[in-house]
Amino acid sequence: MGAASSPVVPPAAPKPGAQPVIEAVEQPKARILVVDDQAENLLALEAVLDSLGQDIVKASSGREAFRYLLERDVAVILLDVKMPDIDGFETAALIRERERTRDTPIIFLTALKSEEHLFRGYYVGAVDYLFKPIVPDVLRSKVSVFVELYKKSELLKRQAERLHQKNQELERSIAERLKAEQAVRELNAELEQRVDERTKELIRSNEELRQFAYVASHDLQEPLRTVGSYAQLLRRRCQGRLDTSADEFIHYIVDGVTRMHVLLNDMLAYSRVTDSQRKPLAAVNCELVVDAALLNLEASIKETQAQVTRDPLPTVMADDVQLTQVFQNLIGNGIKYRGDQPPCVHVSAREGDGEWIFGVRDNGIGIDAKYHERIFGIFKRLHGKDLPGTGMGLAICKKIIERHGGRVWVDSRAGEGAHFQFTIPV
Repeated sequence: MGAASSPVVPPAAPKPGAQPVIEAVEQPKARILVVDDQAENLLALEAVLDSLGQDIVKASSGREAFRYLLERDVAVILLDVKMPDIDGFETAALIRERERTRDTPIIFLTALKSEEHLFRGYYVGAVDYLFKPIVPDVLRSKVSVFVELYKKSELLKRQAERLHQKNQELERSIAERLKAEQAVRELNAELEQRVDERTKELIRSNEELRQFAYVASHDLQEPLRTVGSYAQLLRRRCQGRLDTSADEFIHYIVDGVTRMHVLLNDMLAYSRVTDSQRKPLAAVNCELVVDAALLNLEASIKETQAQVTRDPLPTVMADDVQLTQVFQNLIGNGIKYRGDQPPCVHVSAREGDGEWIFGVRDNGIGIDAKYHERIFGIFKRLHGKDLPGTGMGLAICKKIIERHGGRVWVDSRAGEGAHFQFTIPV
């Protein structure tokens, strides 16, 4: 065997003008490194292995093969034993010393069937021996096994790399999500704190406003009574003794004091609804409640010849005083806002889903649909001074019913009477 060496021969490049072949494989070709100092042997081995469809890389010496392996990986190495410079055993030893090529399969090619060669070859890391002359089918069979193992190993490596990348992406995504969730929790905590502080501030402000309304309404009663008393006294003593304008002025004073007195009483009643929240609810017979309301309205009923009827009424958990006030206001409105006919008011009750639905229907002047929400506001009146009232009655009813956990609404059209309904939980 000669000592001549030749450079590593790369795969043949496509001829100019040739159409590129589109391969349908998912993996790149494996490299098979063939090392022999005889060019004819290299060509013969290449011809045998060509049908495997892989890249055949040829080296004519151990050093040349080792230099190639410094930068590239191969699936299997076919290594001639007897070569000048460094033989196959020395080349194999160098290959096994490097971490990158330590596990690369090496098949020795030799013409010597010597046990000493076999032991030495296996000692330096050979996985198999092929004796010359080489049987092509045997060579292809053995090489194809290592090629398939290499491809599967490379596939597993790529899958592991992709899995590692996916894990890193997932870890980053989880970290970002945890960071976002922590930011949301901190923001929610801050918002809850702000809401809590704002709620406490509103409660404190509402309590102060309620106390102010109560104190103002209560304290204004005394000077108002004084004004009213002297106005009444002035009217009794001086009526008819002064001119007509003076009598009219005195009438305005008395009327204004009377309306102011009613307004202050309504404001006190509105503010007391909140105070009554401290009173526990108890079982209340609504029949007795409506009786009490009708007793308070007796004068109005007689004056207007009103007819008030009712269905059988249930017993509910409520504040009896406040519930009486609700029925009194609603029935009283049905009498007050009457039409040309004597007022007819009917009180009904029916059981709904977890609640009792009460109704007070009248045949009065009715309410235009656009005012259905407005009438439950404080000081909201639709008829000005034409009819007596302060615009507080329905607001008081709404506040009482909401305190009981219910709701109130009206169904009505102008000129067709009104049907007020409210609920009390069972």
